[in-house]
Amino acid sequence: MTITLAFLSLFFGLIRGRYPVELAVNGPAASVELLVDGRGVQKLQGPPWKTEIDFGPDLLPHQIVARALDARGREIARAEEWANLPHPLTKVEILLERERLETPRAAKIAWTDLKGEKPSARRLAFDGLPLTLDADGRAVLPPHDLKSLHVLTAEVDFASGRSAREEIAYGGEYGSEVSTELTAVPVRSRRGDLPPAAKLGRWLTADGKPLSVAAVEDGPGQLYLIHSPGLPTALWGIMRGTSMAREPKSMMKLGPEDRVRFATPFSQRFSASGELTDLFDVSPEIDIQKTSLLAVLLNSLDPGVLERGPMRTVDAAAVAAQEAAAENRRRAVLVVLTGSARDQSRFDAATVRRYLAALRVPLFVWCLGKPERGSAAEAWGEPIRVLRGETDLQRAYGELQDTLDSQRIVMVDGRLLPQSIALSPEAAGVELVGTKP
Repeated sequence: MTITLAFLSLFFGLIRGRYPVELAVNGPAASVELLVDGRGVQKLQGPPWKTEIDFGPDLLPHQIVARALDARGREIARAEEWANLPHPLTKVEILLERERLETPRAAKIAWTDLKGEKPSARRLAFDGLPLTLDADGRAVLPPHDLKSLHVLTAEVDFASGRSAREEIAYGGEYGSEVSTELTAVPVRSRRGDLPPAAKLGRWLTADGKPLSVAAVEDGPGQLYLIHSPGLPTALWGIMRGTSMAREPKSMMKLGPEDRVRFATPFSQRFSASGELTDLFDVSPEIDIQKTSLLAVLLNSLDPGVLERGPMRTVDAAAVAAQEAAAENRRRAVLVVLTGSARDQSRFDAATVRRYLAALRVPLFVWCLGKPERGSAAEAWGEPIRVLRGETDLQRAYGELQDTLDSQRIVMVDGRLLPQSIALSPEAAGVELVGTKP
């Protein structure tokens, strides 16, 4: 008898504490077991397949696994989700209909959208051949066998111009459905460049097991920038009369391929899985090859013009770190504050610093001038850098540039919790990026 299992909940945004979970179960499952980070936390004995799970008080990435069990406790289907890791606004899944270990007879598209937008078009292709979908998004598959590799591709379009895509492969060497993913691990080498990927096979481990390294990358760096209103005025104030003020485009240059993206510290709120979720706007990439970080800061848009409520730089930094982790590039988050700026974030700075450390995203916090009592800068605490003049600014910039330039991205097979990855003793002269909260 056919059995399919999928999460209907969107684990979107920043999640801690109790969170609702809903599953779609199609077939004769006797029960469904839920595991968080490999530990069993709930067992549902029948419909409705709904419950709550507790992620604890801290903000950390989590893996959520649902196991459908038969009457003897044997696993007959499995689904996986991730919390506090990058998620698209829309999730698309392909559900195969098949008898156990037999060739699938049909497939169905399932989707959830954070904004509640209905799809304008749906497409499903089998090995590149378009299939006919019924009103429920189901299509009968053409006759085929499991000796060859087969790929199903689903696409969902929305009137707003957004789209989402998902692919699964099965058959051939895989036998059943697989999802081939890689995890990016940023490292710093104190001895210069890393050896080629083929020689790094035992340098990284997860749960004590060596990881397979697919590639080592040294591509563009990505700097996510969050700043409080009044930044250009405050920055000019500490630069007045200096060489930096005379030649801002030639000062604080990043790498020739590096990019900057702004994250606004003001949020919009949406409902996801019955919970309120915050969305912070993130700008497209800014190419600073012909200018400098200093010039970008001096000419940045005052986020006050986009204000939708209280300023929340701490929360925005956590969201920016998620975006940075999704990019699989050399990365850092920079928060620049004026001394008087106030912050009303949902999360405290210590919690978010630990979260960025878990994601392997370096954090820098600059305050232009002395922080006032009760200000956002005071709330951030360490590792804030108070900048009172040109020397302070140059020193802080040097730390940021060195952190970006020295990173290398090691791509390992599989999707893994970033905090589960460690270095083996063979990785001499190498350190993981962002390990100090």
